[in-house]
Amino acid sequence: MISTLPEIESGASLKMKSEDAGKIISNIRDAIKKYYTESRLTYAVFGISGGLDSAVIAGLLSDIEGIKPIGVIMPCESDIQAEQIAGIVLKHYKIPAIRTDLTADYHHLMGHYYTSEGVYGQLTSVLNGYGDNELVTSLPHRKARASGNIKARLRMITLYHIAQLTGGIVISTDNLSELCMGFWTLNGDVGDLSPIQYVFKGLEEHAIAEALGVPREAIDAIPTDGLDVIPGGSDEDQLGLPYKDLDRVIISLLKNKIDKKTIDKDSLSLLSNNLAEELGYEPKRVAHIADQMIKTNFKRNWPKVFSRSDIGLPEIDELEP
Repeated sequence: MISTLPEIESGASLKMKSEDAGKIISNIRDAIKKYYTESRLTYAVFGISGGLDSAVIAGLLSDIEGIKPIGVIMPCESDIQAEQIAGIVLKHYKIPAIRTDLTADYHHLMGHYYTSEGVYGQLTSVLNGYGDNELVTSLPHRKARASGNIKARLRMITLYHIAQLTGGIVISTDNLSELCMGFWTLNGDVGDLSPIQYVFKGLEEHAIAEALGVPREAIDAIPTDGLDVIPGGSDEDQLGLPYKDLDRVIISLLKNKIDKKTIDKDSLSLLSNNLAEELGYEPKRVAHIADQMIKTNFKRNWPKVFSRSDIGLPEIDELEP
């Protein structure tokens, strides 16, 4: 997955107007239809959580001739209300559902990994052997996020299994706000086609959802990662601001080319303070967002591949068959 962040031009409205959403929906559906036709595909498999992103994907896929969507509900220690909303969305768009509870599978893996003889115990021994006591000490703190990512990867295993059985592909539900913040699981929150990858969640996706007629329950649901990284927490708890405010900060940072240059700590602090004053947010929140965008750049450019010239091999056109 190599996803270059978009150039942000001046002059365009920050928030999508409702009258523009219909045209955007038509454009996305046309692009999906074209891709499916060219690739000779039929089935579109996607995970549905009860949140806005997957509900928008359901709406987009529900009215494209020749494409057969399948919504997959995959609770894993999940909020029952979220599962109920997912069912409401699929019923609303008349999309067939598959439900598989991954909780037992998750518990099995965790029980296998986190024992003295399992991955955790062996890893601790390896790190001690390297003399990395600081990392050993931090392992309990790292466990929540690492364990949450297991849930995402279990869900992706399930989606790709269904896609392979049907000869279809997995549809990503990721948006641009999350892409910029690196707020997704590598090899977990992915797909083969990403219809809303370049749509800002706070400033654009809500208008698209309204125009698609997404059920109110999904539109009004509090955004969460579905992984319980922060027990009972929301996306805002991890990202620092609600999406509509987060998007404004991201846009300002992109206009300052934060993703295209190396910036030292003092310069980043100065930029964060200036933008905070300009936008009306706390400097520490702007600094957190900028820091996350910089630290997660590797996630938008993976896998890193070394070219032949990088490792000293001749270019292909220089070789004699």
